[in-house]
Amino acid sequence: MSTDKQTVAKKYSSLKNRISVKNDFFSDIAFKNMLYAITVRSPIDRGIITSIFQETIPDGYYLFTARDVPGSNMLATPQGKISIFSEGNVSYKGEPIGILVGPDERTLIQIQQTLQINYDTNTIEDYLEPLNDEKAELSSPSSTQKKLKKGNNADHIEDVFSAAEYVTEHEWTYNLNTPYYREPQGAVAHFDGEQLTVYTPTQWISNLRNALCKTTLIDTDNIIINKTKSYDHTTNSIWYNSIISCQVAVAAYLTKSYVKLVYSRQEQEMFIDCMMPVHFNYKTAADKDGHLLAIKADIELDTGSNNLFANEIIDRLVIAACGCYSASNIDITANAKHSRKPPLSIDLQLLDSAAFFATENQINAISAVSGIDPIEIRKKNMIENHGDESSESEELYPAFFFAPKSLETIDALTNSSSFNRKYASYKLNSLARIRNGAKEFIASPNSAPLRGIGLACGFEGSFYYGSELYGSEQTLDVTLEENGTLTIHCSPISKPIQEIWTHLASDILGIPVSSVKINSNFETDNEPLLPESAHANISILIGLLKKCCESIKRRKPGSEIPYTVKKKLSLQEKKDWNTENYTGEPFHRSSFAVAFVEVEFDPCTFREIIREINIVINGGKILNSVAAENSVRLGIEKVLRSLVEDDMLECDNINISFVASDEEPTEIGKLVYQVLPAAYIGAISQAIGKEINRIPIKTDTLYKIIKTESEENNHAGFTTY
Repeated sequence: MSTDKQTVAKKYSSLKNRISVKNDFFSDIAFKNMLYAITVRSPIDRGIITSIFQETIPDGYYLFTARDVPGSNMLATPQGKISIFSEGNVSYKGEPIGILVGPDERTLIQIQQTLQINYDTNTIEDYLEPLNDEKAELSSPSSTQKKLKKGNNADHIEDVFSAAEYVTEHEWTYNLNTPYYREPQGAVAHFDGEQLTVYTPTQWISNLRNALCKTTLIDTDNIIINKTKSYDHTTNSIWYNSIISCQVAVAAYLTKSYVKLVYSRQEQEMFIDCMMPVHFNYKTAADKDGHLLAIKADIELDTGSNNLFANEIIDRLVIAACGCYSASNIDITANAKHSRKPPLSIDLQLLDSAAFFATENQINAISAVSGIDPIEIRKKNMIENHGDESSESEELYPAFFFAPKSLETIDALTNSSSFNRKYASYKLNSLARIRNGAKEFIASPNSAPLRGIGLACGFEGSFYYGSELYGSEQTLDVTLEENGTLTIHCSPISKPIQEIWTHLASDILGIPVSSVKINSNFETDNEPLLPESAHANISILIGLLKKCCESIKRRKPGSEIPYTVKKKLSLQEKKDWNTENYTGEPFHRSSFAVAFVEVEFDPCTFREIIREINIVINGGKILNSVAAENSVRLGIEKVLRSLVEDDMLECDNINISFVASDEEPTEIGKLVYQVLPAAYIGAISQAIGKEINRIPIKTDTLYKIIKTESEENNHAGFTTY
């Protein structure tokens, strides 16, 4: 749609000095005489851009680079500084080095294709003569490493493996990238000579305003941010949006026009949604009763260039590397390789799922070699079973995720389902096929269908105390207005959360639900300091909301109205987590889930059919069971879209249940991602009798495995069916 400047100015004239939340997509916003923008990117991954040249640029078209930025070209974040435009020394192929602006998008593309970008393949570092090799290595580290060792024999863990009854060693690769089909990143900006107005799906308001101020040298009071719809919580989106907005703001500032930049779907996938494989090498040892004696894990991943979250990413992987289990000895090493690729982007709340995928399949492997039931071996080693070992437990286990009733949750699954019977039956069928020597993979009228069932446990930790990003105090303020309404002032929250909050406040204060309002507009000097993803934390904010409402309820008679109460989660509460040696509680709260997936192999299509998904969740007190179940069901659908490349799995038989609890509600939205991938791979591996060690699989993965197995059997003189 198109809107003239006068109408827009009138519509937003009351928003001066404020952050406003709009129920629009920024990409749908258009203005009369608006200019369009595209990003000029580095054609090389290593070297120095020496010049960008275009012989003739038509009138009304502009090329802006770092030298045109009015203020600072550096964006400050808690983890370091990132340039708005590359100043020459390239970090990765595709790094922004400029922005083209003009009235016609097709012409912009033509200009972009004819730009002459000259460069030197040597980097600045190549020209700086290091004093010695050692100093050069220290000044430019190629990786970030974290190590964790716990247990009396951790320094001699190979001796533990040598003496153990059961030992398994496997490699696992996790590269799951859940498709969101969301709006690509971008921004619309306008500068009228005094005020800068920006429309963008920002998730970090305070960071964006500060960046715009330093980049354009416009006073914060003259910067208006209209936050549009956003659903993306990946790491690159948190900070990269500020870079894009600053690039567009620079163009708007210099042209005194409306400027709009929308990333293409290809740009979104290459520079924003950049998932890279996480590789695990696991070795585990157990005694004859199934108790874990040792866990040794080597974790490798590529975090790309200038990754602001590298430390937190590998911290979270180390914490989740043991899953929900205790072991007498632990030796974990996580390496984050830095490379000339775009920074790895991942939803930090989903990062644990990579470690759970490896851990849960490793537990299944121990169960297989020991013959101990997968339910029993999990319960024997569940952290909850060892949480009462006083101070000595802190020396044995790297972290305490506090998820009460985890054993009860597992029992709820087995008691309400046929998991035990099906697992035993499918295991016997698999053993019979191997024992008979035929190793039949294609079902015949005389054989049982090839089926498998996989189990997995996992927790979801909310508000990681070791995060540098969430270094500020988290706050919430609630106001009782003169007309009797209650206003909750917070960052934008989802409709299900809004419904929970309004009913909760209504119950505490005894006022109608219709009298409870959510206000997400902020004055310039009172906007949230944390990214939006932090404010979406239900376990923290519900606690703060309760405290605010209870304080209002206890206010003195005759207190001045409006009456505002502000509560906060202090940094002091983070003191129990030690980031140096990984001890204490790393999360504010944790939820827990156990799930199984049952599959059947289709001999006609060489594909799997999901027969059943069953998940039981302990998420504390469920305030809205319908919304909670819908959230979990939506999560299952999203995961099913990503388990197989270029295909979407379906399941009509999905069972979701919650453990009754009076504990404070916790996050449950990501639990499906923690347990479903591992359970799915476990089920397929049992069905075909062959270990699959990576996810996602491809549509022809099972066919290739069976074809290879059949060829080997024929070569050995066996007959396959």
